[in-house]
Amino acid sequence: MKAYRQKLEQQFLQQTAPLRARYEALQPREQVLVTIAAGVVAFALAYAIIWQPFARARVRYALDLEAARAVAQSLAAAQAEVASGAGQNFSVIGADVSLLTAVDQAAKSGTLNKAPARLQPDGENQARVWLEDVQFDVLMRWMYELQNNYGLHIDVADIERQPTSGLVNARLSLTRTP
Repeated sequence: MKAYRQKLEQQFLQQTAPLRARYEALQPREQVLVTIAAGVVAFALAYAIIWQPFARARVRYALDLEAARAVAQSLAAAQAEVASGAGQNFSVIGADVSLLTAVDQAAKSGTLNKAPARLQPDGENQARVWLEDVQFDVLMRWMYELQNNYGLHIDVADIERQPTSGLVNARLSLTRTP
């Protein structure tokens, strides 16, 4: 190990010998200037490579923490609103119409904007709906709308991806609690 270290030191001295010779050939005043310039360059590199990334990361983490605190505050406010019962003032749009009419209205006037490919009643409070070539995100919003605005529950959802990106076929089983 000691021999390896000595070998490395020799190689270092051999490679830096031309630079050392040029430095020693300078006037004493020039040597001072070169030494000060080397110190400034070393400081600038240390700042740019070590200190600045840590400072930027600290600022970024402080902003992330502030955003997380804002989200936590809004969630706490929403929780307080729900706990107080303020969120229970909604009314179901399609409560007074039949299940099939509610599904048809939701499909044509809501987010879906197209009639189901097939709509089959399954008793008085149940229905099956087939949708073809629907955008997946639009389908999810429509299902949310059915549950919140029309008081329908989705018992079964069978969704198949289509070759076209984002399009799906869906078979839904809907129930309305009397």
